[in-house]
Amino acid sequence: MGVLVPHFANLLNGSTIDMKWMRLLAILSVVSLGSLATVACGDDDPPTEPPQVTAPSAPTGVTAAANGTTITVAWTAVSDADSYDVSLSTPGESARSESTTGTSVDFTGLTPGATYAATVTATNTAGSATSTAATAQIADEEPDFVVVENDILADVTWTADKTYVLRQPTFVGRDCGTDGSDPDCVEATLTIEPGTTIVGRTNLPQGVRGAYLVVSRGSQIIADATGEDRPPTAEEVIVFTSDNPRGQRDRGDWGGLIINGQAQTNAGTEAQGEGDSGLFGGMDDMDSSGILRGVRIEFAGDRVTPSDELNGLALQGVGAGTTLSYIQIHYNVDDGIEPFGGTASVDHLVVTGIGDDSVDGTDGYRGFMQFIVGQQRGDEADNGMELSNDGEDADAAPYSTAVIANATMIGGDQDVQSGEIGGPNGDRGIEFREATHYRVYNSILRDFGNAGVCVGEGQTVVNANNRLGGETNPQTTLDIQGSIVWNNAGAGDSMENFEECGGFTTQENMDFFLTDGWNNMVTDPLLDPSYNMYGELSAPPAIIATAAPDGYTAFDLSTIAFDGVNLFAPTDGRTLVATDYPGAVEPGTSLADAWYNGWTIWSIDGADSRPNSAGN
Repeated sequence: MGVLVPHFANLLNGSTIDMKWMRLLAILSVVSLGSLATVACGDDDPPTEPPQVTAPSAPTGVTAAANGTTITVAWTAVSDADSYDVSLSTPGESARSESTTGTSVDFTGLTPGATYAATVTATNTAGSATSTAATAQIADEEPDFVVVENDILADVTWTADKTYVLRQPTFVGRDCGTDGSDPDCVEATLTIEPGTTIVGRTNLPQGVRGAYLVVSRGSQIIADATGEDRPPTAEEVIVFTSDNPRGQRDRGDWGGLIINGQAQTNAGTEAQGEGDSGLFGGMDDMDSSGILRGVRIEFAGDRVTPSDELNGLALQGVGAGTTLSYIQIHYNVDDGIEPFGGTASVDHLVVTGIGDDSVDGTDGYRGFMQFIVGQQRGDEADNGMELSNDGEDADAAPYSTAVIANATMIGGDQDVQSGEIGGPNGDRGIEFREATHYRVYNSILRDFGNAGVCVGEGQTVVNANNRLGGETNPQTTLDIQGSIVWNNAGAGDSMENFEECGGFTTQENMDFFLTDGWNNMVTDPLLDPSYNMYGELSAPPAIIATAAPDGYTAFDLSTIAFDGVNLFAPTDGRTLVATDYPGAVEPGTSLADAWYNGWTIWSIDGADSRPNSAGN
């Protein structure tokens, strides 16, 4: 108004104004006055309020996904949420919670088999809202053992991440007969991975037959710890043992391993195995029942009757196509290993603490065994080797013309045994019996209570006399050369290492053994002092000679013919190894380099063995 009013007054006082212009001036004056009034009044209005904040909506798209023992909870982001609180709960456990600004959370270390409910709460400064629950279940942990409840009638593999529990007699396949033509034949192959443990169920109810494993004719077992000709490691060896805890195992805790093949025996076209273990035998001497290489069989055997017992490893009519190498049988009730006929060969064998004979053989066996360590325990023991043909028919053919070479057999009779293994039992190092034609070379036999060597009755004496008369045909003789006896039935005099056992007199046995040119000796074999101690897996006894005795001459094994009649060559290429020393390990070898070190056990109760199915 300070500008417009004076100017307006001058117009009124100094000139005549057109009425139209006067009206325009009046309007402008009113507008200006109104604007000034508005500015003045606005200074007194209250401030504008900020936008109102509301609580977030509940999260949607909530999921819970289990992976092992972890659950991942995820959801769709809420636009007005500042953060999220995630809760996970299951009955019987305290709820777990996590806070995040992201859209997922992991919960770890959850309980196998439990079902969990997850909720997500979105929060901001105005409040919170919780989602509906999503659920997820943690899978049950797979058991670390498998109970074998049925026969194996299809190819199967047992893996090292499980322990397999035999709870009853278990057969691989159904018997295929002498030539595979049996109408009920079922062929199956059981493959066992290196490092696998198989246990036989123990403490079964009265009258229930103990657990054992039988490979039927026509089927195979492939238990190959190494895949090559070498000793297994402690981790690689495949172990058959007792289901009792380590430190509480004993002979006869379970039945053992039986292999039935289709090779010839002299017990008939086919024969029934001991302990209801099925039929064996046939006409295929090259039959293959598979591979046992790097295998330990412990605390087995089953006393069915006093004359019907299960061995640790029974080879019943097993053929030359079968590989048997680096095997231990430990603390068995009956014999450690027994071939009933057949033509399979075994190398690098350890038999320890056996309740009867460490090595037995009968029914026309025609393979070879080389490099054998046998250590008795005098609480229960019989012969180191009991070598037979047929107890009922001396002319039963094919004859037992097998070869045994480089065995070190240690007796446990406390009358002559001064070491830890001593006890009231332990008879003879070798008993040739029942019309046998066995051939034994480059072996050591010491500390047996009755004798080192004896020749039994009837046709056995005839066979021995034929050999004394210069015959060399395995069909008419038996033989022992390049071998050593010592400290059997008493030290010192050579006569004390021999006795009469139904055939030759004591003197005749000694004269037979010491025949000129056979290079047998009665002398100290110079074994390491620990040879008669218990030992354990990590520190076995050194059943190793420090040197060959002065004047020792080995039998030349390269002169033995694999003629396909009296002796069969394994189809896998193994053969008799020519040696210039007696016993299972070359003299002077360090324990660390001995082929049996690192995978064999020696404790009397399994304290150094594998855990059972409960991890004990």
